[in-house]
Amino acid sequence: MRLFLLCSLVALSGSACLDAGAQTTAGEPDISVVMNHAKGYPLFAVTAKMTANADIARSWKVLTDYDRLAEFVPNLSSSQVLSSEGNERVVTQNGFARFLFIRQNIDLVLHVTEQPMEAIDIRLVSGNMREYQARWELQAISPMRQPEDGGRTRISYAGIIAPGFYVPTLFGATLMKRDLRNMLNAVKAEMEKRP
Repeated sequence: MRLFLLCSLVALSGSACLDAGAQTTAGEPDISVVMNHAKGYPLFAVTAKMTANADIARSWKVLTDYDRLAEFVPNLSSSQVLSSEGNERVVTQNGFARFLFIRQNIDLVLHVTEQPMEAIDIRLVSGNMREYQARWELQAISPMRQPEDGGRTRISYAGIIAPGFYVPTLFGATLMKRDLRNMLNAVKAEMEKRP
């Protein structure tokens, strides 16, 4: 995540290309990363899906807890709501990406539009990216057989990300997939442990 915001940080941890993968372990997010140069610079299309053992209200609460994201999202140093009006927010985020021995700071101001309990749309206002737009979608899944099991939520992420700085391409897809998986697993864990 972003969170949705955070995926910008995660997706920048690598940079290269091709399909970065399918689900490999039960319960793990299903992630795809595709790079192209349609605009003369690397542009990444990222998609991810996962299921959280948390009802939609709790999942939504975690995804929209912008001021606390840095407490549980790897590589995110700070996240703060600058302004809020109706279902729109302006959020600033600071973090970093690691490329082997290189550390790249990432500073973003993002416009967030919420459709409560359904979707979060994010677009870049300013920062060290050429482009960043993303969408998170939530879908309730019926509770398991026992009422105490509560609900589950299917979470989808789709983003277009173009870094405004150099990122190495040799191991990019592998790094991006790894870091995105780490971020999504951290978000899922937070959803599943919150009361």
